[in-house]
Amino acid sequence: MKARSLFRAASDSSAARWAGPVALLAAVVALSGSPSAGAAPAAKAEPLDVLYLTDARPVVLRLHLTSNGKPLQDAWAGFADILFAKLDADKNGRLEEKELTRLRPTLALVMGLNPRGSAASAARPQPMSRDEFRDYLKKNDLGPLRLPSAMNQANAVRGRVRRGGQPTPDELDNAILKLLDANKDGKLSAAELSAGAEILAKLDADENEMIGTDELLRRPMSPYSFVQGLIDVMPQPARPGVEFLAFSRTGMDTNLAKRLLTRYGTKPPPPNIPGLPQAIPRPGGPNQQAEPVPRRLTKKDLGLGASAFAALDQDGDDELDAEELAHFGQNVGPDVEIALRFGKLKSGTKAVEIIVPPRPPMKASAGLRGAEASVDVPGVRLDLMPGPVFFLPPPMPGSQMTTRLRMQYLNRFRILDRDGNGYVDTTEANNDPVFRDLFPVLDKDGDGKVFEKELLAAVDEAEDLDEAATNGVVTIELTEVGHGLFGLIDADGDGRFSVRELRAMATLVERFDANKDGLLAPNEIPRRFEAKFSQGFGAGQAPYGVLAVPVPAANGPPRAQAGPVWFQKMDRNRDGDVSRREFLGTEEDFRKLDTDGDGLISVQEAEAAGKKE
Repeated sequence: MKARSLFRAASDSSAARWAGPVALLAAVVALSGSPSAGAAPAAKAEPLDVLYLTDARPVVLRLHLTSNGKPLQDAWAGFADILFAKLDADKNGRLEEKELTRLRPTLALVMGLNPRGSAASAARPQPMSRDEFRDYLKKNDLGPLRLPSAMNQANAVRGRVRRGGQPTPDELDNAILKLLDANKDGKLSAAELSAGAEILAKLDADENEMIGTDELLRRPMSPYSFVQGLIDVMPQPARPGVEFLAFSRTGMDTNLAKRLLTRYGTKPPPPNIPGLPQAIPRPGGPNQQAEPVPRRLTKKDLGLGASAFAALDQDGDDELDAEELAHFGQNVGPDVEIALRFGKLKSGTKAVEIIVPPRPPMKASAGLRGAEASVDVPGVRLDLMPGPVFFLPPPMPGSQMTTRLRMQYLNRFRILDRDGNGYVDTTEANNDPVFRDLFPVLDKDGDGKVFEKELLAAVDEAEDLDEAATNGVVTIELTEVGHGLFGLIDADGDGRFSVRELRAMATLVERFDANKDGLLAPNEIPRRFEAKFSQGFGAGQAPYGVLAVPVPAANGPPRAQAGPVWFQKMDRNRDGDVSRREFLGTEEDFRKLDTDGDGLISVQEAEAAGKKE
């Protein structure tokens, strides 16, 4: 089979991220009421700083977050005010002890399960003003930006099930090397990668201008294969990888100092206690000794630049102690600034944009279509993936279940009502963790039964809070997605190579050739993590939420999420571009739309054409 001309076109561009449906949750015990007209205005929005810990060094990410064109903090303030108004039963502008006891069930209904963090049960000032309530939520992981726990996440199930099992990263990388490594030295040069676009194009057996893993491995598909539409996210012990931490820009942060010392310090040997065996004691056993924590960090330990280290080193002794590290937030500025825009965007507005790039050797780049950003630190690549989140498809026209919340809860209610008597009792509710936790909240009359009308009343009253949470809260889910060549080429993570991804292969040497020998060796391929930014309280907390992932499916690959309707319909392989083969118009029309002459009509080119009309 001859290689497709589109694959041979000479142009370097990064692949766009298909921002597939992502999950959102939430319903709240609507305790009646709406924010008062006199609600305190939100303070001037400031960027949100996050400390990103990698093996090489800590990195300060400054995130400029907006929701529907307004600062995320302003949208979050609206969520906090609605929640405050629902709790403030007597409408006196302060939350008394009795009113605050309703916070826990309210949060439980929002998240579907008991809330992460201690906000539901922590000590609270009495009584609590609106501003105090906002501060309280922020301190208890219910602020505008919710960070992942200090655990690496591993995707246990991803993609489609195939005969012979899911291909491993090693299988995929070995297949690529076998095809592209012309001199068989185990490394890839820019020339070999450049030539590889045409070599891989010849594997396009179904002629859809995409190379799937089955085509790469030349492995026949099982007639019984099926698309796995879930990610089974399993917390894994945090092997040396990456973490996201919140930190304060004011005052001392002793917890952060301890975390930096533990992660980056050279640990002294444990004390040799006479009479104790030298074998490592069983964790939690009676002889378990606390692991020693380093007391100081050098510039080499921490990996910071000279100016950042000097700003921390107040006594000038070329070492940082716990007190100096506790002032990290006050003395270290952002390494990179990135804008992430959620919700409705104006035509031509990018969802992601690099505002201030980092200094070498760090690198940051945004996708061509502005759908994702990458931050490269030696040995680690972090992809930031924003996008809307939906757990269930929209209702059919004419359906009475007009909202996502109704669909989620009502569908589950009917499954639990096994005897079909129109209500869920405690025995039936105990078969479901969400209904088990929410039963006391939903059973308003305390008769041990939850009828459908009781359920729908609570859900309907929670709609305004649910919408406010969607617009005002962003949750980050951090996942390790691979450590291989296939993942570097497959920039959007959909399990296929697109035209643009193949063209961009030659740039991999420039980006990841650590020793500057002009070759990409296996040990230079970084670990890859994804930080998925979802609106709402995140996949892990949503009621009955399952996170759909884009996979190459015979019954319909991921649908394009941007561009005019005609563009989305013509983009049959859903790679985010319209090729000449997909385009239904004339050659002349195609050339007019393809303004950069690269053989592909991009989303931007399609939208620009609409503006001219």
